[in-house]
Amino acid sequence: MRRRPIHPLIWLILVFGGIGFAHKLFNQPADIIRQLLIVVFIIAAVYVIYQLLIRRRIGKEHSSYMKAVHQSKKLHHVRDKNMLSKTVRAKSTKKGTRPSLQRKRTTTHLTVIEGKKGKKKNRAFF
Repeated sequence: MRRRPIHPLIWLILVFGGIGFAHKLFNQPADIIRQLLIVVFIIAAVYVIYQLLIRRRIGKEHSSYMKAVHQSKKLHHVRDKNMLSKTVRAKSTKKGTRPSLQRKRTTTHLTVIEGKKGKKKNRAFF
């Protein structure tokens, strides 16, 4: 896969930028440090605003989601441990090579959401 060559105008902009940066670095190094500090200050201010306003709002939704995940894992972890211990006991007490009967398990944590099942879809819009 060949890369596309960079347009000469882009090269010209990069060269002029490099020349300007080198000139400012040798003639006014304090200006570069000041500009760098201003950029760092602006980034820090945006980060603090994000933490205080937006993340706090998202945190409430995320905490309730994490609580539900924790409860679900707790429920399934206990059930999986019980199933594992039952199967180990059952295998140790069985004799011969009799095929094991597998029961169909239902997931109790899933629910059906009622919707518009009888409504026909208009295929012209697809």
